Amino acid sequence: MTDPGLVVDRIAVALGWDGSVSPELEWEAAEEQLGTPLPADYKEFMGRFPSGVIRDVVTFWNPVQSAEHLAQCKARFDGILVGARIAWERGYDSFPPFPEPNGVIPFASDVEGGALFWLPWTSNPDKWHVVYQSRHSPDDWTRTKRSMTAVMLELASSRSERNILGWNLSAKERSLRPFTLPAGA
Repeated sequence: MTDPGLVVDRIAVALGWDGSVSPELEWEAAEEQLGTPLPADYKEFMGRFPSGVIRDVVTFWNPVQSAEHLAQCKARFDGILVGARIAWERGYDSFPPFPEPNGVIPFASDVEGGALFWLPWTSNPDKWHVVYQSRHSPDDWTRTKRSMTAVMLELASSRSERNILGWNLSAKERSLRPFTLPAGA
């Protein structure tokens, strides 16, 4: 297994990101709120990047950045799971949603309404694979055996449509745009 810290460093270089984040919450609080353990590489990633959007394509919320960001993360997490549950219950060729046994667990979304999930095929979160569900078709899933940080590196550095989204990212600026929340959010 590749050292998650090295992969996160490569993501930062690919995005031209030299910033950081100072988490205000402990991982135990985030995992309790989300109802699941989380992979170590995800924690490493969130230790470096604030909530934001990568290349104006992939959005994510850092659940340990602050209580407000955890609330946003939980709201997005729950919303994405509603869509996954509807597809699953309507009989689409779909994965079951969390908290169903082996149910997919969301961690990011694309700007068109698709979502990136972990597929918890084992009890060890560090071995979970990543799957992508397109917004355009509830049974259009792309599965990879790569980790979350490997997928994020692919998206940060892609120069074509050879990425989990299948989108041509060659014209997209390699950047991270952090989210700012309104005061009192």
